[in-house]
Amino acid sequence: MQQTSLPIFIEEEAETNSVEFKTSADGKLPKDIWHTVSAFANSSGGKIIFGITPEGTRVNLSKTSVDSLQQDIVSLCSQGFSSTITPDIQYSEGVLVVFIPPSPAQLRPVYMKSKGAGSGTYVREGSSNRIANDEMIRRFSVAARGGAETLDFEEISFADCLAMELVNEYIDLINQKKTNMYQNFTAEEVLIKLRAITKTLHPTLFGLLAFGKAATPQEIISPTVSITTTQYPGLTKVNEEDFSETYVDNREFYGNAKRQFEDAFTFMKSKLPVRGTIDSNGKRRDYFVIPEVALREALANALAHRDYSTYSSSIQIDIFSDRIEIINPGVSLVPIEQLDHAPSATRNPLLMNYLKDYGITDQKARGIRTIKVSLKAAGLLAPTFENVGQSFKATLFASAFISPEDKAWLQKFTSFELNERQLNALTHAKNNPEGINNGEYRDYNSMNNVRDDKKANKELRQLVEKGILIISGENKARRYVLHSDYAQ
Repeated sequence: MQQTSLPIFIEEEAETNSVEFKTSADGKLPKDIWHTVSAFANSSGGKIIFGITPEGTRVNLSKTSVDSLQQDIVSLCSQGFSSTITPDIQYSEGVLVVFIPPSPAQLRPVYMKSKGAGSGTYVREGSSNRIANDEMIRRFSVAARGGAETLDFEEISFADCLAMELVNEYIDLINQKKTNMYQNFTAEEVLIKLRAITKTLHPTLFGLLAFGKAATPQEIISPTVSITTTQYPGLTKVNEEDFSETYVDNREFYGNAKRQFEDAFTFMKSKLPVRGTIDSNGKRRDYFVIPEVALREALANALAHRDYSTYSSSIQIDIFSDRIEIINPGVSLVPIEQLDHAPSATRNPLLMNYLKDYGITDQKARGIRTIKVSLKAAGLLAPTFENVGQSFKATLFASAFISPEDKAWLQKFTSFELNERQLNALTHAKNNPEGINNGEYRDYNSMNNVRDDKKANKELRQLVEKGILIISGENKARRYVLHSDYAQ
């Protein structure tokens, strides 16, 4: 155990998908603590903070309680689970922080040995732990074997389900790009090298996604290996003025991955409003409200990173009047706060490489960053990215970040010498009576670096000190609301 100086922002944190508070003032581990350990080990890891109530208040653990908790959690992690877990433990000022690292895919699911995999495996959803169902355990098993891409369909011959014209088109593309790489190989040999078929000539899941005939991928794998798009007339899925009107348009796109991408992308663009400008030569230039590059990257990200080991749902695209939401099965393999600068990670390296060859993805972990930069350059709200249950959701907003009226209103604060992030926050607070919190401040300002939560906290407190914002609520319920003097 390390004696260290913990960040002050511990007091500002709320329970999340990677943070859980435990009071444990008596020095005893909660009986259900193994739920959290299993859930964190089966996800992206997380920290259990002993000595803080669920509401976020410190209780100042005694030295005796800290020693007891440390010994018991180490013992539990080393002996209680299906594989050994090595926690990182730190202590400071009456608080014990235990970081549970994510376990390698080949060791998952991590479950309580005394319970068995069926009732001893937990996963993290939001700030809660839930027991893994059979589908989740099956997905862990698939991931442990290297992912779903190479799952093969032994009862089917590749000749009956793969379109050879697509195979030959791809081979020609690679030969052009990589100096006749496959010139001396037959199409069958290339497919084996690509792991699109097995040596016994049966198609793999990747082979069907890349070269499947017509709707064959959906017929053989699952109907949900598709993209579903729905356009709604307003801001929500329910029109409160006419409950019979559920949506404006609804389409589902089948076929191989490339075809799904092209058809869904065309549909999305057809539903976006277009704005026009007059260039320096006096000619009108039309452009999409949401930049095309942002749409492309978001859709490609969903297709390349979806979890193909689960068939519970398809990729879902919801088009509202002010935003587009793209949801794909499978949580992010990279922590949300590290999305735009962490190394690329994917469940589907074969599919990713195939899409890269067609120029749909670039495999350089720049997609999220490109989305953020292009939307900001267009003067739009910053996109949001989140894990929702066992899915990943990207939201791209079509609404302008600051209206002309808001720009005029911001002139009130010229003498305060505020930075752009603070002005953005004030605009949000003006238009939202419930105010703004630390997480929203970071989302609206594309603040995703380590310690940006501390920077956001500092800048929000400066606005409070200047009398522009006032604090409402405490700890995880804390929000910053515009002072009535500046409401109009």
